[in-house]
Amino acid sequence: MIRTTLALVSAFVFALLSTQAALAQTPTLRIQDYPGIGNFLVRVANARGLCEKHGIRCELRPIPQAPLALQTLLAGDLEVAFTPPEVLLQAVNKGADLKVIGSGASAPTFFLMASAALPMAHAVQGYPAVMQDFKGRRIGVTARGSAAEFQLVSLLQGAGMKADDVTIVAVGSPNTAFPAIAQRQVDGLMLFSPMDGFCEVSQACRIVVDPRRGQGPADVVDTNGAGVLQVVRADFLRKNAPAVEGLRRAMNEAADYAREPAHFDALLKVAQDSFRINTPGGDRILEVALRNAIPSMQFAVDPKALQHAARYLQRTGQISRLIDTAPLLAQ
Repeated sequence: MIRTTLALVSAFVFALLSTQAALAQTPTLRIQDYPGIGNFLVRVANARGLCEKHGIRCELRPIPQAPLALQTLLAGDLEVAFTPPEVLLQAVNKGADLKVIGSGASAPTFFLMASAALPMAHAVQGYPAVMQDFKGRRIGVTARGSAAEFQLVSLLQGAGMKADDVTIVAVGSPNTAFPAIAQRQVDGLMLFSPMDGFCEVSQACRIVVDPRRGQGPADVVDTNGAGVLQVVRADFLRKNAPAVEGLRRAMNEAADYAREPAHFDALLKVAQDSFRINTPGGDRILEVALRNAIPSMQFAVDPKALQHAARYLQRTGQISRLIDTAPLLAQ
């Protein structure tokens, strides 16, 4: 009996130590996430065990602003940033050595909303005429110098206006942006999902220019295919190619799963488990936002869309040189 007990204890200890050793050897990738729908394919990959399947651990780190995430990435405190091409190309323009390993949201991520209290004489005409209704008004973006601001400026320029025709203010992510527009502290917002859900459910605001649906200037609309990018440092990729490849495989499988209509209820549970909206109608807000986001959940990057982003940023003076984006794409 004693020998049997000792044998069982020894087997348990061996199994425990083996599991701990395996976990210690499994590469952990710290990956940027955003409040709301965020870097949703990584959430799906975690929920379905796809990261473990491909030999990695995916640890999401909430960082609500792309410029801050790239700073964190370059400092070595993050392995994967999730950033629009405007912020990536600004960093590359300044000398950052970065690689794009995939996407996660192929369509442009920001859309322009107006307060329900804002008179909209040009709303029926759509873009570009509708931009005239924002003259002299306050428009919120996630942060100054963010991709939201870059794209807002592109919308203004495409309508024959200038950035100083409006007052641009930082309002943060949707949880702080929604009170700002609901309480009329701003007249408009250039923000990301789940603000679309907030607007539809609360009726406190409405989307007036949605590049995800082909509305807006070509400068922004034609970035479709490279809307938000998974980015790593080039030196990290060189030293950790198997781990990055594991992530790419997990993300591709997550994208295939997410685009299957029969899986919507499972996806909604992933969203609810990872992000709660503690306001009346919160579950409905999240459901609306998720339905709007799913068509864009693709991992492949369109090289032409990324190169287009570089051309328009250089033409509009937002970067000082035309960047050849082909070398940025990890093979």
